[in-house]
Amino acid sequence: MPYDTPTPNGADGTRCVQTAFLVVQHADGEWEALPDLKLVERLVVDHAPNVIEMKFGASEVVSDIEASKLAAVTAHQLMAVTAQMQQQTANRSLVDQLKL
Repeated sequence: MPYDTPTPNGADGTRCVQTAFLVVQHADGEWEALPDLKLVERLVVDHAPNVIEMKFGASEVVSDIEASKLAAVTAHQLMAVTAQMQQQTANRSLVDQLKL
C-alpha cells in the first residue's frame, strides 16, 4: 500500500495488478508465501488479518527468502572448497608418486 493511486479495474470489476502472491499463516504458526492465487478459493480463513499480522507475516516471508539465499550461497562455497581440497589431495598424491 505504498501508493495512493487507485488500481485500474477490469470490465468485470476485477483489480488489474502487475503481480500478486498470498501470504498465509498455518495453524502451527508457520508463515508461507503462495504464488498460486487459485488456492484462494480453497482457503478457510479463521479471521481477517490486522496490520501487525500483515507486517509480521511479510517479514517472516522475507526472512525465509533471505535464509534460503544464504543457504544456497553457503552450499555453493562448500562445493567450491570441497573441489579445491580434492584437487590439492590429487596434487599431493601425484607429488608423492613422483618422489618414489
